[in-house]
Amino acid sequence: NKKAPQSPLPPPQTNWGSNIEVSVQGFVNNMDEYMRASDILITKAGPGTIAEASICGLPCILSSFLPGQEEGNVPYVEENGFGTYRGSVEGMAETVQEWLASPSMLEQMRENALVAARPDATLDIARDLADMVYVRREELKRGGGTSQKIVQPKTKSIAYGMGPF
Repeated sequence: NKKAPQSPLPPPQTNWGSNIEVSVQGFVNNMDEYMRASDILITKAGPGTIAEASICGLPCILSSFLPGQEEGNVPYVEENGFGTYRGSVEGMAETVQEWLASPSMLEQMRENALVAARPDATLDIARDLADMVYVRREELKRGGGTSQKIVQPKTKSIAYGMGPF
């Protein structure tokens, strides 16, 4: 991505209050560092962002989603107890205030995010695919034609998916 960073917000939009620290950035290459330094993430329901947030133990407020493609991510986050959907700026602001006022609730949401996380999902999927390719190769060596055998994945990543992502 060769895009230049976005310009800073004009002053009226940056008055967050004396005890609130907000950093608005353009495109960054170190999003994981920002996530690990944050208490709450406000984001659209993109699968990569949700996956990374859960790995970081970061509660999420989902602001929007693409119908069909990302829609199922909203109940995934809510049912796993590490976030909620708020489609309005007012709703997001109220939720941030509520969560920050309850450190024990925020901590439970962090724990829920970590439970929902699948940090090894990519490796699990690669292993399952390699196993499937190996079985097929062995069938072909023995002169087998079209495989009638269904190879069951060893991990939940393919059998059940990482979530609705």
